[in-house]
Amino acid sequence: MSAVAPAPPPASAPRGAPDEPTTGTAVGLQFVGHSTVLLELPGVRILTDPFLRDRLGPLRRHGPTPRPDDLGQIGVVAVSHAHPDHFDRASLRAVVGDPLVIVPRGLGGTVRRAGLRAREVVVGEQVSIAPGWLITALPARHWRWPGAPTAPTIGYLIEGPGVGIYFAGDTARFDGLRDLAGRVDLALLPVGTWGPHMSPGHLSPRSAARVASEIGARAVVPIHWGTLFPAGIHRLLGDRLTRPGSRFGAWSRLLAPGVDVHALQPGESTTIRL
Repeated sequence: MSAVAPAPPPASAPRGAPDEPTTGTAVGLQFVGHSTVLLELPGVRILTDPFLRDRLGPLRRHGPTPRPDDLGQIGVVAVSHAHPDHFDRASLRAVVGDPLVIVPRGLGGTVRRAGLRAREVVVGEQVSIAPGWLITALPARHWRWPGAPTAPTIGYLIEGPGVGIYFAGDTARFDGLRDLAGRVDLALLPVGTWGPHMSPGHLSPRSAARVASEIGARAVVPIHWGTLFPAGIHRLLGDRLTRPGSRFGAWSRLLAPGVDVHALQPGESTTIRL
């Protein structure tokens, strides 16, 4: 078990409450599946935690298997932690283009040995990823598998002209989340897991809705659900593993009213105006 201690991100001007006027920035977004999201921002295309294969050990992909060529050229890859469903070497090598792969400290050597450009970061560190766009490493609270690389789990705040996007990666709630209030227009929040029970270090649909309220997000896309789970488990669990997205929407209506929820199925795309 390991966790990154909460720490406030570097200061920047807050953007106010969710009901204030939008900036007019259009964000193209595809929920590729699990924690993999393609963000199309003005001047940069970002892929989070790329997992592009159809299986991982006993886990099988449910929904379309992504084709790297269809995702197009990627400028930046943001990796949250070392678990193999988030840090997959084969998927990294398959990404099209010459992306800068931003990883927690301790994973850079693995990325470079795969022939890719790497930038290691620690909590609070900022990287310029395009003119006018910064990415900041944030705290997270998660656990480490025995034998996994000794790298912490982090999240990211992507900031551009008047826009903040929070990619939580894989985390439970932690006190430092309150420091994001007023800085997040769009949040990518994990709401599920691949097994029958929610293990420590994760957000459930209910706790993710609380996080959405706590950070004051204008819009949320629920991630980390409905994509990877053991073959045949649906015979035991029915649709339990495919409901977290809609359950997050229901909890948000109660706990985070006014938040614009985009519960996409794996493979679906949308455009969100912030």
